Amino acid sequence: MILLGLSVGVSSKVMAAGPAFTGLAAKADTAETVYLNPAGMSRMKETTWHGNVQVMYTESSTEFTVQGQSSKQVIKDDGFIFLPGIYYVKPLNDSWAFGIGPNAASGLGTTYNDTWPGRYLVKEWSQFTVGIVPSLSYRFNNKLSIGLSLSLNYSNFTLEKALLDTPEPDGHFELEADGFGIGGNLGLLYELSSRTRFGIVYRSDVEADNEGTPEVTNLSPATKNPLAASGALYQEISMDTITPQSILVGVFHDFNNRWTMSMDVLWLDFSEWDIDNITIGSTTITKDSTAYQDIWGFSAGTTYALHPDWQLRSGFLYISSGIEDEDRTAFSRFDAFWAIGAGVEHALRNNRSLAVDISYFQFGDGEFSVSNVPVVNSISGEYDTNYGILLGVSYSW
Repeated sequence: MILLGLSVGVSSKVMAAGPAFTGLAAKADTAETVYLNPAGMSRMKETTWHGNVQVMYTESSTEFTVQGQSSKQVIKDDGFIFLPGIYYVKPLNDSWAFGIGPNAASGLGTTYNDTWPGRYLVKEWSQFTVGIVPSLSYRFNNKLSIGLSLSLNYSNFTLEKALLDTPEPDGHFELEADGFGIGGNLGLLYELSSRTRFGIVYRSDVEADNEGTPEVTNLSPATKNPLAASGALYQEISMDTITPQSILVGVFHDFNNRWTMSMDVLWLDFSEWDIDNITIGSTTITKDSTAYQDIWGFSAGTTYALHPDWQLRSGFLYISSGIEDEDRTAFSRFDAFWAIGAGVEHALRNNRSLAVDISYFQFGDGEFSVSNVPVVNSISGEYDTNYGILLGVSYSW
């Protein structure tokens, strides 16, 4: 799973459901199942809506050392991420249901400041995907349902870095390239009984062709004019970005004693994540490959009914790293992370409900090293602070 926009390079798919992203594949008790598991729409007996707002605060602090210097330097960063969503399910008859909602936002990225020594490699980059998922479900019988959906995705890649312009101040390079891609999702839901159900969801990879023209500013005429004359500036850049395939498996059980539990396991084919087929004008660029590895995730959630109208919610999440420690660079710093969360849900009149959750995320130390850096040769560092706090508010009607 990969979180959008985390300040210095950790990421995961933003899903919601319960605190710490729990109850994903098999709970299927709100219209959010349009994305989480489209087969779960078969459980909706009437037109259903679900809206949520997630606000995450992130804070990070990186300590790094430049080759030949004994003292450490520090980069600090913080910010907010705002992610709203609304989902709709319409039963068409006793067997078929239609739904539509947003695709889970996903992305990767790293942010540094304007003065860090590696600014000639990167100051900021991100690659994120958002979209919508029109979905259909079909109920075969009182136990088995299937769901299909299209992922209609918008992909955006940005890169900012400094340009060496000795003896003048730094120039600035900025690229924004975007494109569209289409993928498919298949979900199954098996209801062993009224209190126990299993879910499985397969999501295909999605490839998008991103295109954009960079902006180059603040270069002195002595540097800029020869580059412009040779055609090296302002040429269109294109690249393929790949969102990898995944499989999510989950179980939900109601113990019939005020307690329920859910568990989910995720496999993400992150070894196939890539930015490939890069061209500048008519020239194809050969890039170094990075040794990404598949990601595994696990989440577990519980609810406890204090009262027929009030439930306490809790959850735990763990996501493995998509890259080995020794392979991390200034671009690829994401680490294993975990989260813990709690919340409360209140049942209102007319099958409406309101839930509020808060989750704490610890994103790891992201230790990295990079060589062949212009001017300073090599840099190594790690996070000494790297966390996020997510507040989620959802309403179902």
